[in-house]
Amino acid sequence: MTPTAAQIVLGLSALWMVGVGTMMLVWPRRSLALLARMGSSPTIHFGEMAIRFAVGLLILLTAHQTRAPTALAAIGGFLMASALVLALLPRRWHAAYSVGWSRRIPPMAVRVLGPISWAMGAALIWAAA
Repeated sequence: MTPTAAQIVLGLSALWMVGVGTMMLVWPRRSLALLARMGSSPTIHFGEMAIRFAVGLLILLTAHQTRAPTALAAIGGFLMASALVLALLPRRWHAAYSVGWSRRIPPMAVRVLGPISWAMGAALIWAAA
């Protein structure tokens, strides 16, 4: 059996979330340093928005093939809308927001959030199955 587009998109998104969760668990300070860089340059800022929008669009377009079409359509729509809003706002606001949160979140909290990212990745895999 060949995987559907939805399974491929959601599987790659799930792998990304598991990877991010692992990084958060193993290297919380490095994770916070990366968070602080979001929005720091036009390339990083618009690159993040382009990826967010593309993933949201792919999730939205394939949601009907999943176990949770309504939830995934909403998630895809949210990713697309948030990417557009962030792309239209001044980049310095995004940069300041990222730096501010990277200073407020303690490394132990980042470690605690890592497994939540794994759980969200597992939920995407379940939805695609």
